Amino acid sequence: MCACWAVPMEDIISQGDDRPPAGRRRRLLIAGVLVVVIAFVVAEHLPHGQGASAPNRGHIAGGIGQRSFRVRLRVQGPAMRPPTGVYGKTAAWAPDARLPRGGAQPAWFWPAMGRVAPILGLPSDRFGYVFTRVDGGWAVQPDPPGPAGCSNCTPPDPSPGPAGCGDCTGPPTPVFYLPDRARRAIMVGSANLVAPAAIKGQMWLTTYPPEADLGKTPGLAQQYNGAGAAVGAPVTLPAGYGIAQGTRGGLLLVALTLDVQTNTDKLWDPATGKVLRSFSGVVAVDATAVAYAPPCVATCPVQVFNVRTGRELTIKMRPTDTVTSGVFSPDGRFLALQVSRGNGVVSDGGASAIQLEVASAATGRTAVVPHIFVSGDAVAGFGWPGSRDYLVAEFNFSSTVQMAFWDPAAGGDPAVADIKPTQDPAALVVG
Repeated sequence: MCACWAVPMEDIISQGDDRPPAGRRRRLLIAGVLVVVIAFVVAEHLPHGQGASAPNRGHIAGGIGQRSFRVRLRVQGPAMRPPTGVYGKTAAWAPDARLPRGGAQPAWFWPAMGRVAPILGLPSDRFGYVFTRVDGGWAVQPDPPGPAGCSNCTPPDPSPGPAGCGDCTGPPTPVFYLPDRARRAIMVGSANLVAPAAIKGQMWLTTYPPEADLGKTPGLAQQYNGAGAAVGAPVTLPAGYGIAQGTRGGLLLVALTLDVQTNTDKLWDPATGKVLRSFSGVVAVDATAVAYAPPCVATCPVQVFNVRTGRELTIKMRPTDTVTSGVFSPDGRFLALQVSRGNGVVSDGGASAIQLEVASAATGRTAVVPHIFVSGDAVAGFGWPGSRDYLVAEFNFSSTVQMAFWDPAAGGDPAVADIKPTQDPAALVVG
């Protein structure tokens, strides 16, 4: 049986550069690379790293604003649970806040007004497109139409850029670059896999021979800028691995098949071919840092490794909480973490409660996004604006789809918008 997949990797919201409104882990590389949910505190949330008596804060020292709030909900039974979804006071979406929408004909979508404008330069494709977030915009590829005609396909999870089946490739597909807020996408080249580079507006395109065995065939990676010009010399990758993210300290490689140690990512120097460091449990990566939460027995902190300095920052978590994924903000100041609550804390739908916390990459202190309480299966995705630190999330509830954005620097209430079925919420690019 051949199960195929594609990755909507760092599909992240663009909010416009002229106004501050708002905004998997790698799906394992084979559809776009690297990328949760906004959720709420069901028990008292304490700033990590502080004593048990310290109150919960809605801002982070060293950058997340000056407004403070305290939330304390004692969950003693079903009657004490808050309703699933967004409740309480919320703000309004800024009129010019917008995000890409995939589908047969990609378009920009303004949640506040329901306005839609086509993205030029992308031919109509009935299978739709995959958006991969890169610094300064998106890499865009046609979504693979189906199996690539290969055998023994066992797709791992997650990945970065369209391809064929789980452990063998289909033909390369066109790759376009869509700058933040641009009306037209630019043709860059063709590839099986796409990953962000360490430089703004640039990306790594990796190609394989048709129907190549990903576990045995090395990929050929070439860096390109947004205008389609090659940057530097091509790089031959280790067999079984693909690029998750280009960093300023090497390429972060992830395993492409289940035959490789899929829980171990490698920081690799393309100049020497040496592995500089290995990571277990990577939850987020950008050009300068790798955040990872290795398996543990009790309290599982998140470590943030700076690829330039070699220094590490520890983000402390509650003993019963588990970090499942994360995304760095565009400037690297903040790290959004999807946290699964332990100790039997559940949403009113009976599923485990999920909340989103934002940590300062400088201090490790965290703040919880307020007014949102969801189960894990309600989260469609999350991400950040193109050039501003506004966190955006999409939620699928039984009767409605909602989008919310939150400014961690200012704190306060999130902005919320209801998405109508006619507005094709499943095609929205949010992470």
